Amino acid sequence: MGDRTLLGIVGSVSADSRTRTAVELALDAAADRHGVETDVLHLAEYDLDTADGRGIDGYAGDTVEALDLIVEADAYVVGTPVYRGSYSGALKNLLDMVPRGQWQGDVAPFENAAVGLVATGATDHHFLAVDQVLRPAFAFFGAHAVGGATYATDADFDEGEIADDAVRERLATLGAATAELAAAVDESAALGSLGPAV
Repeated sequence: MGDRTLLGIVGSVSADSRTRTAVELALDAAADRHGVETDVLHLAEYDLDTADGRGIDGYAGDTVEALDLIVEADAYVVGTPVYRGSYSGALKNLLDMVPRGQWQGDVAPFENAAVGLVATGATDHHFLAVDQVLRPAFAFFGAHAVGGATYATDADFDEGEIADDAVRERLATLGAATAELAAAVDESAALGSLGPAV
């Protein structure tokens, strides 16, 4: 990926976020192993508008800053806490503002982009949320989701840090895999032109 940017999107509105800790571990591994530049969009730090059907040019303030980070990035590690078996409402609101190159704006930042997926939850009960709701959301945009996601529970953390070595290694591998998938998409005419199914 070289000088490309891997953006971590943290769908948590908590300043002290376990999801952010997990996403940053993946980003750090991608930077260490592949020399990519990384940045973080943590929704707790942004006062976003509520999605209401406006085009991308209809927003101002923090919302513009957040959308610009997404548009300017080349690949993504997206993390969310799981609530009621799904990704956070804050992340849903953000995704509802991201255009697909159609009426909401002439850009489609997730189209043919590599996306690594991370979720955190209190227990193991909601680990399928990644594959049942988060992965389909990015398929809608025509993104290439890394095959294996990472799910971490409260038991995997100790004093805000990830204490489970297997989870740490999986997150590091996810970050590296996202960078590698992004490079593969860049080098492939077919992978770089699939886009959304509809």
